[in-house]
Parts: sequence; structure tokens; C-alpha cells
Amino acid sequence: MTRRLGNLPGSETVTSFVGRRAMVGEIRALLGSARLVTLLGPGGMGKTRLAIRVGETAHRAFADGVWLVELAELRDPALTDHAIIDALGVPDRSAESSEEVLIEHLHDKSLLLVIDNCEHLLDACGNVIAAVLRAAPGVRIIATSREALHVPGEHVVPVPPLSFAGSDEGGGDGNPLKYEAVELFVQRAAAAVRGFTLDDENHEAITRLCARLEGMPLAIELAAVRLQSMGVNEMLDRLEDRFQALSTVVRGAPARQQTLRAAVEWSYALCSPAEQTAWARLSVFPGGFDLDAALAVIGHDSLTAQESTDAVTGLVSKSVVLRQIHSSGARYHMLETIRQFGREHLRGSDAELDVSRRHMHHFADLAARACHDWSGPRQREWSSMLRREQVNFREALRFGFDNDADPSVAVRTAVDLRHLWVMGAGREGREWIDKAVAALHAGTPLRAEALWVAGWVRQVQGEPTGSSAILSECIDAARRHGDQVTLARAELFLGVNKLLGHELDEAETLLSGARATYRSLGAADSESLIGLAAHGWLRLIEGDSREAEKIAEECRRLSRDMGECWAATWALWVLGLIGWTRSDEILATAALREAIEIKRELGDWLGIPCCVEVLVWVLAESGEHRRAARLMGANRELWVPIGQPMFGFVTYLRAHENYTATLRGALGDAQFEAERTAGSHLSPDATVDYALGTPRQTRTAASSPLTRREEQVARLVAEGLTNREIAEHLVISPRTAEAHVENILTKLGYTSRAQIAAYVRAEHNPDSRPAQSR
Repeated sequence: MTRRLGNLPGSETVTSFVGRRAMVGEIRALLGSARLVTLLGPGGMGKTRLAIRVGETAHRAFADGVWLVELAELRDPALTDHAIIDALGVPDRSAESSEEVLIEHLHDKSLLLVIDNCEHLLDACGNVIAAVLRAAPGVRIIATSREALHVPGEHVVPVPPLSFAGSDEGGGDGNPLKYEAVELFVQRAAAAVRGFTLDDENHEAITRLCARLEGMPLAIELAAVRLQSMGVNEMLDRLEDRFQALSTVVRGAPARQQTLRAAVEWSYALCSPAEQTAWARLSVFPGGFDLDAALAVIGHDSLTAQESTDAVTGLVSKSVVLRQIHSSGARYHMLETIRQFGREHLRGSDAELDVSRRHMHHFADLAARACHDWSGPRQREWSSMLRREQVNFREALRFGFDNDADPSVAVRTAVDLRHLWVMGAGREGREWIDKAVAALHAGTPLRAEALWVAGWVRQVQGEPTGSSAILSECIDAARRHGDQVTLARAELFLGVNKLLGHELDEAETLLSGARATYRSLGAADSESLIGLAAHGWLRLIEGDSREAEKIAEECRRLSRDMGECWAATWALWVLGLIGWTRSDEILATAALREAIEIKRELGDWLGIPCCVEVLVWVLAESGEHRRAARLMGANRELWVPIGQPMFGFVTYLRAHENYTATLRGALGDAQFEAERTAGSHLSPDATVDYALGTPRQTRTAASSPLTRREEQVARLVAEGLTNREIAEHLVISPRTAEAHVENILTKLGYTSRAQIAAYVRAEHNPDSRPAQSR
């Protein structure tokens, strides 16, 4: 047997490698064209183990071996080249400089250097690596760091968490071991606790634990060892303080990774004082944030705006803060472990209350701007922002109601977020708006505004009685204060409540009065347009579909003129109902589909099931019984987080029951239940796709340009296997394996194995496929 050159730890001294097989292949393929690959990520993310694994699988490509250089314990930058020389086992020649010795040894070698933990020696590592790359063309280098080296030719590869439930990649098919994080936990737990296995009783808790740990390998390994003294559910309960819960020492690991705290403290020590301050203050964000929000909370007497910006940039470069680019711009976030560490430093400091108050005011201002600008051409943009920042609004409201001496900011924010509440977050919105009502004295004008929003939220949840009482109180308060806008809004939604209760004369009086008030004020907004659509609905219920259609079209025209689209979807819903009552399938289907498409863009998950419900009736009438039954099952799931379907309107609830009976009779009990059950398993997006009849296109085996054998070869390329290794694995000749790889490159329009590896990884994320060569 040929002796393997190098100094990588043997398989008997290291734990098994879990997951990231495609990533190993991608890095190996990248080394074919890149001479320096830097694996970037926060502490505990598994960079070292990944680099070693790449080295283990790539050793045949390097005649002079794969060599690991560990720098974690090195403190003197001047000794960096000495550390590399020592790792390579090069005899000391005191008459020459250490750099000369290193270059002389490497200049004609074909080897891979794995240089681990460069972040605290960035300049020294960068200088040595640049010198080696210039003088030794046969040397390839993998570096691991929490910050890029910025050496010419460097290829940076961010190391993500292991896949876990709720992450972009990973499991499916009901098998928790499809998640890399779960697989790692189970392997390490089995090693720590004799007889441990994944079973029906513990798999759900383990999946949740790995998700709470966000796929961080070090945290998962520490949790697995902790099973020796506590159960999985107990760990879940204690994870609010994960440094205490995961305080187990991993014997034999580097000091910086013996505990989770040590790993994070290592990163903290590498930060400048300004970065440490920013780290603590950014921990106020419970989720993602943009740069404006970051600067708003960091800003303080001790840091200027430029220093705050530089601190955020520094934290990103050190992998403390992670950045992702979205269509809306750059978004930042911290892993929860990193955030908790920062929160410890913020808690109890002089800045704690000020930082939380800055956070509250920033998001209060954002909510106010969104509310003020809602009824115009930026409506889609504002809707996306409301959903994106919901967790931050929640934190701002929590602080405002529970910790701030003056709750008026939180009250104003709860009122301004009304469009978020009534488009699908009604349960949470009800909690906050009720707090707002309770926080204000009965004579306060702002309380009247809070009352009409509270009435509206209850209305969309299908509670017309409770809503009517609150809206009536609001009308009295608005009249006392002379608040005509609030009066019009309260009358509008009280009119809708009367309509839902089939009190049509009262509904007419209230809706007409609200419209007259709006006209006298010269005011028009989404709420006034919804009132107009409701007036059209009232005419339809009264039996005048021609007048109802006229009013709905007027609502659409006014919405168009304002650049508004949300209220227009409710006019489209009325047109769908008109088409249904006339048995006009074309009108109903066109209107409902247009409404559904717009509502999905806006994230209106209250309005979508209303439209889908009517579409089910239209499908049932047209004889598409199976599709109607499946969509009925899917829509039932959409109603669950909202409340009573169709606002509790008895006429439409009765229609639902009638069509249920119709479909059951047409299909028979067994097939009807089968279709309805199949629908209940559709995701919300899949439900919308099914309703529209235009499922989103995904790549399937049938649409792949590759043959079945070429797909196999592509997967093995992605795992980092050479042509010879592929040949051994598939029991074919090396020449045949080489021909398959060439065919794959030709069919996909690629020029490198790295592109093939990226293509295979992109099967789970089609939008991230590599571009074809031109």
C-alpha cells in the first residue's frame, strides 16, 4: 500500500464527517482552477472539519500530500511562516529566513496546504500565502477564517449551517435524517449515550432542537454530549440560555471550541471596541434587519454615523453578522447563539434602555410611513416590508407596552400596522390592538382610532357581534372628538357588519353615510375603496347584479387612478360573486384569478381563501368536481389561522355546505374524502398555484438534458470524485467515465467540474444554478 503523504489526522482520531457532500465536491472542483480557497464563517460552523474532509478526498491529486497547519494557538504574527514550516516537517536552517526556507521547500512541490484559523493573523497569513502562491505554482491552499484574507486570486466560500427544518435546504419525505443537522445530532448522540437511536418518540423533539440551534455543528455536538445528563425536551426548555444549557466541555477539542461560549468569545476578542459595542446593540434585533435599522440602534454618543457603518461592515467581514442580498436590498442577521452573547453584554448596561427605545422609534416611524403611503403605487413594496419586518414590529410593540413609560408610541404603531393585521396576522394584531385600547383613557382621541382597528380585526375573524359593539363605541367617541375620518371608517365597517348580519337597510344607511363623509372630506384611501366594494356587494345581495357590477368597476377604476391594488382585489371578489350568481364562468374565473394573483403578491392571506372559496363553487358548477374537492380541502387549511370562514356570513357558509354535499354526491364518499385530504396537504403557495391552474415550473428528471447515467455521474462529480473514482464506483472504465463528464459539460454548456457541482446542488434551488458559458 502506498503511504499517504501529509499530516491530516487519521480517521481514528477524528469524528465522522456528516453532510455537505456536494459542498466537498464543489470545493474540490474549485481547487482545479483556484489556488486559494478561503472557507468563511462564524465560529462553530464546521469550517475546519470541512477543510480537512476536502483534503482527505483530494489527496490523490497532490503527489506531495495534504498538510494541515493549525494556527489557533499562535499569538505572534511573526511566527506564522515558522508554524507552516513546522507543520510540513521541514528541518530548521537557521542561516536562512523562515520565508526563504518555506519557499525553497515548496517551489517544486505538488501539495495542498490546509491553513486553519487565520482570522487573528490576517496580515501575516495574507503575506505568507501570497508569497507561496507566487513562488510555488504546484501548491493549492485551503484557508479557514472568520474574515477574508484579501489575497489576489482568493476565492471565498461561505460555510452555511447544516440543513435543518425550516432552512432552505434539507429534509423532506417525512424523514428527519434528511436534515444534515439531525443526522449529525443522532451520530454524536449514539456515540455519547449507549443505545441511543432516533425513533417515533424523539424525532420531533430532535428536529426542533436542531432547528433551534440553527444547524450550527458545534452547538449540535455539544447538545448531543449533553444527553448524558438531560433529555432533549429539557434541553429545548433551557435553550433560552444556550450558553448555560450547552456548557459541556468537549475533551480534546481546541480550547476555543471546548464550549460554545469559548467559540463565541474567541470571535468577540477579535473585534475592535466599536465592533464589540455594535455587536451588543445589534442584539436588540430578534431577526433580520437592514442597514438603516442597524444604524438607528447603534447610533449613540460613543459612535458616529461613519463609525457605526464601519462597525457593521467589520462585523460582516468577521462573520459575526451575516448578510444576504434580496430583491429589497441587503438584509443582515445574527445566528441566535451570536445574538444571545451580544444580548448578555447589552443587558444591564447603561445603553440597554436607550437601544431598545431607538429600535422602537425606528420601527414606529417605519409603520407610520407605510400606513400614510399605503393607498398608492408603493402598496406592494410596503406590504412586503410589513411582512418582512413583522418580528421587529413585534419586538417594538413588546418594549413599548411593557417597558416604556409612555405607551402612546406603541399604541400609534399598533394602529398604523392595521393593514398587516387584516391581511393575515389577525390573531397577533388583535392582541396588540386590544392592548392599545386598554392602555388609553376613554377620552383620548387616539383611543377612538384604536377602537375602529380593533373592530375591523374582529370583523375579518368572523366575529360580527363583538366587532359591532366596538365600532359603535368608536362612533360615539369619534363624534365627541369631531374626528370625521375615524367616524367614516367606523361607520363603514359597522355597515359591513350589518350586511353580514343581513340587516340590509342599516347597512345601506351606514355605508352611504361613510361614503358621503369621505366625499365631503375630499379623502380617498384603501378603506374608502373597500367601502365602495362593500356597497357593490350589498347591491348584489339585494339582487341587483347590474348595479353591483357598476359599483365594483368604479372601485377598480378609482383604485387604478390612485395606483392602489389591494381594495381593487375586493372589487374583483365582488365581480367573482357576480359571475357565480349569473352562472358566468368566464367572468367569475377571470376576476377571481386576477384577485388571487394580486393578493399573493401582497401577502393577503385573508383575502386569498375568500377568493378560493368562491372559485370552488364555480368549479363545482362547471363539473370540475375532483379539482373543486381538492381545492376545498386546501382552502380549509388556509382558514385555520384566520378564524371563521367568509367572515361568518351565513348565506355563504350555507353555500359551502351545499357544495360540499354536491361534490360528495358527484364523486362518492371515498373519492371526495381522498381529494379533500390530498388538498389539505398542499402548502399555501401550492394551493394558490392549484387554484390558478398554473403550477410553478420546477426541473424534473423528465426535463433534464442528462441521461440517467449522466445524472449519476454528475452527482458523483459533485461529491468530489475523480474520473477514476467514478469509474470504480460505477464499475465502468475510466475512459467511459471521462466521456460521461465531457458529455455533461457539453449538454449543460459548462466548462468546469465546479459548475457541474453547483448544478447538482441547485436541484433544490433552481434559481441558484450556474450560468451557462457563452
